[in-house]
Amino acid sequence: MRTLRQPSDVITKVRADGGLHDCVIFSTVQRYARTMSSQTLPRPKRAGTSKRKTRKTGWLAWWPLLAGVAITFAAVKTAEILPLMGAAGLLKLRLLYPYALLLKQPQLGLTEQSSDSWSQIMLYAQWVLYGLYATVATKRMPLWKVLMQIAVVHLLGFSVLWLLAR
Repeated sequence: MRTLRQPSDVITKVRADGGLHDCVIFSTVQRYARTMSSQTLPRPKRAGTSKRKTRKTGWLAWWPLLAGVAITFAAVKTAEILPLMGAAGLLKLRLLYPYALLLKQPQLGLTEQSSDSWSQIMLYAQWVLYGLYATVATKRMPLWKVLMQIAVVHLLGFSVLWLLAR
């Protein structure tokens, strides 16, 4: 079996003119003198082109909401105890439930009965709403960004409550 020594050996065996012309249309153009190598190395991956992680489905995807419900039960029990601790307890209660206490502020113009009702609703709904938002948002963003957003919203509510209480 004979081995081919040069790339032009293949062309001379296939073409009658010895490989001088690439095609019949441009018969006066000669071949490029150097051999061109094809790119054999893989290209580096660009940022953002990697495959997305597969998201959890079923009950496992709803764990932030379930955590919000569990935190609500513990936080409601804690909210019963904190006012009994004096001024430090009230500060902790404001940190724990800023939106429930914000609805009791007279600057909002709500009647006492409606502010008590909305405050009681928010007492049970605040952490559940945080969990629901985290459940929906983790499908589009990483968990740390979602938790950071929830912390900012919570501290914003505390800041507004602190400003209105002064």
